This record gives sequence, structure tokens and C-alpha cells, in this order.
Amino acid sequence: MTGPDSSRAAQAEKPAGPGGVATSAPDHYLHQPGAPARSGVLDLGLKCVHSCRFCYYSFFDGSEDQFAPLRKAGLRSTADCKEILRLFKEQGFERFDVTGGEPTLHEDLAEIIRYAHDELGLSSRVITLGQLLGKPGKRCAKYLLDDLLDAGLSDFLFSLHAVDEAVFKDFTGGSFERLRRVMSHLDRQAVQYGANSVVFRGSTPMLEDIARVSTDHGVFQHNFILFNAYHAWSGSAKAAGVQESYRAIEPRLSRAVEILTRAGVAVNIRYAPLCAFPELRRHVVGVMGQQFDPYEWRNRACNPDREPAYCAQAVELPPDGVRPPHVYVPLDEILENGVRLIGRRGESFTVFAEACGGCAARGACDGLNRGYLELYGDGELRPFASLETRGPLLQDRLDYARAFVVKLGQKADMRGLVRAVSA
Repeated sequence: MTGPDSSRAAQAEKPAGPGGVATSAPDHYLHQPGAPARSGVLDLGLKCVHSCRFCYYSFFDGSEDQFAPLRKAGLRSTADCKEILRLFKEQGFERFDVTGGEPTLHEDLAEIIRYAHDELGLSSRVITLGQLLGKPGKRCAKYLLDDLLDAGLSDFLFSLHAVDEAVFKDFTGGSFERLRRVMSHLDRQAVQYGANSVVFRGSTPMLEDIARVSTDHGVFQHNFILFNAYHAWSGSAKAAGVQESYRAIEPRLSRAVEILTRAGVAVNIRYAPLCAFPELRRHVVGVMGQQFDPYEWRNRACNPDREPAYCAQAVELPPDGVRPPHVYVPLDEILENGVRLIGRRGESFTVFAEACGGCAARGACDGLNRGYLELYGDGELRPFASLETRGPLLQDRLDYARAFVVKLGQKADMRGLVRAVSA
């Protein structure tokens, strides 16, 4: 893959984008909507000490112990991490996320970030529950949080699944107050950051409260990730107590999005069929749009045990933008509850119900998890009679400029930049 020009100086000379925001500057750039992402993910491995009730890697080893695979997992070597980052740079990536498991368990995380920043000029973001950032750092007599900032870390993406201490502990095994202290510490240093909130049965009633906490702190981008019964959850009755219906989610989510939008926060809703939240469709990005979302990952993710060259390699996109695992395949099947299926994405990723047959958005829609239709049926589906699409993307999504302002520098005023583009 021949990557885009990653010269920060060259980018800073580009003309203004939508809303008058500079297309690029040393601390940010405005990604061209519809262009492939220039981001990768450094997957350190599944090792984790937390107990998030909705974790996608639960029961991953087939046991009945939900978190056993996370406790037993290892971490990728520092040498392999640096090789992956070197290949990212070679491919023209601008930035990368660090994920796990819990990435702050890696004892050389600050060293890895420093290598990316000082040697490669890559911007970085750590995805974390924030519980271990107060532990001592290796490089100096400070906290790991300070070590990471000193190493040149650009951004954090915090897992903000509740805003009550007891509930946060119940959902994750961690402490909301500990996370909030970290957020406040960054606020005092003018370091803005993102937040992820998994939307499941437990968190749905508190989505507005979560949004208010984000607006009170330095969150510039908030992602609502809808729980789906993937991996070991698939075909399991366990998901029935975790996955919430779109009908129950919609009013709470709509109000949360309104709160965040008024505060100048970019909002994404990940992994939902487009008709589940028709009035929020500009915020929705799933597997169909993933490779074009500037903060999503172009390389092969979820392969912590594979060699660096395999993991780092950018996923190539066909001319129509639809990767082979997500190609629409006709299907004729009736579920036990009477729902007729007419198609699927790839081998078995997601499916489409009969109600989806005439929907104008089907070519840009992820479809639904089979388990969701088995649990809730297809009565919530509201097909679009007409809707403008461009390849696998909605035009409404492409017009949502706030989603395409990308942070590169640690002290970038992202709230200001997000406010400056069209809402």
C-alpha cells in the first residue's frame, strides 16, 4: 500500500475545509470524508484485570468462567510492538490506537509510545478503563499517566460505562472516582480526550448522565458502542440479559446525543442497523463504514498472536469499498420466532430480515446480529423509502464534519475545532 503524504509541514499548508477549519495543522487534520482511514491499532493482547460485564472477549476459551481467558492471556513483546509501528509509518499511517485487554498492563507502554512519537512521528491514543494510570511510572518518580504524557502520547479513549461509583464497580469491577480523577488531571493540563460507552441493558437508563459527565470534562468525542452478541456470546442465552432492544435505547440515546452536540462534542454510534435510530443516522458508523472512519483501524485487528508483518498490514479495499467478509449474500431462512431472513453479510457476520428487502439504505447498513432478531424479532425495523448513499456510506454520515476532525497533538483544542465545523 502506498500511503498518503504524512508530512505535518506539508499538511499545514492545505486549504481550509468545511466550516473554515484548516484541513491540517501540526496538531490535527480534517479527514476527507469517504477516504480510507490513516489509522492503525496496536493490539497488545487480551490480558486484562477488569471484569466488564459486557466484554466481547468473555468466555473466549469456551469455559463458563467469563474472564478466565483475559486473566490467562499474555502481552505482545516490546520488539514486536515497535516493528508493527515501524510498518505503520512505512504505510503512511498518521496515528494509531493501543488496545488490549487492558493496555496499561504492559510494562513498556511508555517506551513504546516514546518510540512512536520521537522516532516515527506517529500520534497515539490509549484505550483504557483508566484504573492503572495512577500507578508509579518507570521512567521517573511520577505516575504512569505522567510518563505517557511525557513520552508524547496524544490522546486517551476512556471506557466510561457508568457515572456512579457503585454501578461502575458492578459493571466493570473498577472505580468511577479513580477514572474521574484521571480525567480531571488531564483537564487541568488542557489535554482533551475521548470516551467510549457500551450501551447494554444496564447502562441504557443512564446514558444522559454519562453524556453530562463527558460535557463537564474534556471529552471531545464520545462513542456509544451498542452491545452485540459477537464471539462467544453468539448463540448463547447469556446475551439475553445483556443486550437491550433498540426501542428501549432510542429515547435515552437521542437525549444523550443532544446533550453532547450542544456542548461541542462529536458523537459516534457504533454497530447498529441504520433504521434503528433514523434521526441519528449521521452518527452511525459500523463495519460497512469502518475503513473510512478516521479513528477506526485499517490494519488487521484482533490478532495479538500473529507476526508483526501480518498484523500491521493495511486492509486493501475493493473499488466499491465493500470488503469480501461483508459482501451481501442472498439467504432464505426462517427463524424459530417466524422472522424470515433474506440476506447476510459474508459467511455469517450479520443478517437481514424480510423487512430490509426494499430499504434504500441496505447497501450501507451492517444488518443485524442473528441473536438480536431471535431475541427481539423484526418489529422495530423501519426501512428507508429513499436515502442517498455513496458506496457503503450514507451521505448523511459523510456530511457530518465533526466526525472527521482528527487529533494529532497532545494539547490540540479539539472542542474548539469540533465546534468550528458544521454540526
